[in-house]
Amino acid sequence: MIGKRRSVQHSMQGVFVFVLLGLFALMSTLMVLLGAQMYRGTVDRSTANNEDRVLSAYVRSMVRAEDARGAVGVETYDGVTALALREHIEGTDYVTWIYHYKDQLWEQFTEADYDFDPDGGTEICPVKSFEPTLDGSLLTVRMTDEKEQACTVQVALRCAP
Repeated sequence: MIGKRRSVQHSMQGVFVFVLLGLFALMSTLMVLLGAQMYRGTVDRSTANNEDRVLSAYVRSMVRAEDARGAVGVETYDGVTALALREHIEGTDYVTWIYHYKDQLWEQFTEADYDFDPDGGTEICPVKSFEPTLDGSLLTVRMTDEKEQACTVQVALRCAP
């Protein structure tokens, strides 16, 4: 009779250990899944934030690099409004056009004597809109990315037009 009681106690201890191990495995799996979801959400938010910052930083840095008297302007050709950044290199005038065309932000670097051709540029990134305006020495560029998130860049030009 004592032997039966010990084997029942021993069996109960074994079941308890297995239940405890199963609960530990279940909780560990749950923690890994929750951690992976949190990580995925953080990466998605970070990627979206970086895309917004890259677009605005691109425009801001291009404008600041060419900030000279009369070098920054906004011009419209055939219904395409472009940010025109002019520079003089070794006796030749050049223009960098930044514009929205075919749901993309484009850049075109060409001699100032050539006509503006929207198809002649290089695609930078997808955007829904790109609206530059120049009011005195304040350049405002309103953009909407492919995910419909609006971004506004304002640059006070050091060298007024």
